[in-house]
Amino acid sequence: MSSWYLMLSIFVPLLGSLFCLIFPRRIRGAWSVIVVSLSFVFLLFLLPPIMVGKVIRLNLGISGTGFFSFSFLADGVSLIFALVFSFVGIIILLYSLAYIKPYDNQREYYFITTLMVGSLVGISFSANLMLLYVFWEVAALSAWRLYGFFRGKKEVIFASKAFLLTFLGSSLMLLGFILIYQARATLDLVVLRGQPVSNLALFLILLGIIAKSATLPIQVWMPDAYSGAPSPVCALSSALIAKIGVFAFVRIFLFTFTISWNWILWLAVISSLIGAGAALREKNIKRIIAYSTISQIGFILLSLALVGKIGLLAGLLYFVIHAVGKTGLFLGAGIVERRYGESNLDKLGGLAKDMPVTAAGFLFCSLSIMGFPPFGGFYAKLMVILAMVKEGHFWIAGLAIFAAILTMLYLFRLFNGIFLGKGASSGNPEGTTSMVACVLFLGIISLAIGVFISQFLGLPGMAVAEIFK
Repeated sequence: MSSWYLMLSIFVPLLGSLFCLIFPRRIRGAWSVIVVSLSFVFLLFLLPPIMVGKVIRLNLGISGTGFFSFSFLADGVSLIFALVFSFVGIIILLYSLAYIKPYDNQREYYFITTLMVGSLVGISFSANLMLLYVFWEVAALSAWRLYGFFRGKKEVIFASKAFLLTFLGSSLMLLGFILIYQARATLDLVVLRGQPVSNLALFLILLGIIAKSATLPIQVWMPDAYSGAPSPVCALSSALIAKIGVFAFVRIFLFTFTISWNWILWLAVISSLIGAGAALREKNIKRIIAYSTISQIGFILLSLALVGKIGLLAGLLYFVIHAVGKTGLFLGAGIVERRYGESNLDKLGGLAKDMPVTAAGFLFCSLSIMGFPPFGGFYAKLMVILAMVKEGHFWIAGLAIFAAILTMLYLFRLFNGIFLGKGASSGNPEGTTSMVACVLFLGIISLAIGVFISQFLGLPGMAVAEIFK
């Protein structure tokens, strides 16, 4: 039965997305929410067997040991990513019901968003590198269309820029997969586990990962793409699309080949510092949060590149925390832009009087990403720094602490510029109830992760044990 739940969690949103093209306007949004929610429920059914250490393999068709096969693997790591992808997808779609309502292209929006969530769940469970690549490109094409949702000249240029840079990275990654197949005659991740492969192939794969994750030096596409896209699209990309590179790093560099390159630590921490510095100088709300995403993904990759139990546990925890918190920030920014038609910090301020609930949710998400106790981000950042010190990377640990301080500065500046002081406050009502509720709910989840950290670490802890057994 577990194999059925695995298959349904992937194919229900993939196939269900097609109905968004034919359903009438009043139905398609609710249908998208239902389809993605069903995927999440099926994933929850996978939780009991995986929590007791069961690994679920599913092969649809021919043997999974060749170049391409519909071969899927469900374990602790894949389930963490799939659960987050579908959960955040549900919240974004609920938010979109009100946000997207005034705009054109709704048929395409709900079709692509649902398709994207299905492809991300597919990536999480892919046991064949070519299958992973196919889902990867479906997500890339979906993101390209969504970045250019408004169809303005500037938005289309930014969307094309994002697609071309990430496609360049994925093409190099594909070349790396081909080199692995030439050497090992298989692209099955389980069969490849522990086998030696060329550093050139792994380096090409890493280039694809950092391009998708907007990591130095291929980070320039993200702020532009986000500045012209709808807020729920930004949330979708920041919380989900940018994280498939994180998943690929875990699955390929930790689960399959266990590669330790210390220079990745420097690349990650420098990327984190550059993103944080740019966010501190930026005035556009979406661009600030975009630069923050670059910085925080650098922090996540930093923890994973340690190739150790504590680093992996911290990286998985921070992945969840960042996905939830950053979604809340983008959705909160969307409410502000919709109510006031402004995204420049210099022209905002004092909105906490008009939008107290949005302000509370936004603040909670910010505090979690900053790493304030008792929010979940505190434990993740503390574990990353302790792991680096334990491994003797004192200089990198110091730079990571500095990046964390910069995170506090630019997020406090962001919250102050929007909600405190005097400025755009005009007595307008807070906004659509469903949109505000989504932001507050994500803020509460950010707090709950920290308060119940022991219970929350159960699945990540089991996933770490699986990889390093």
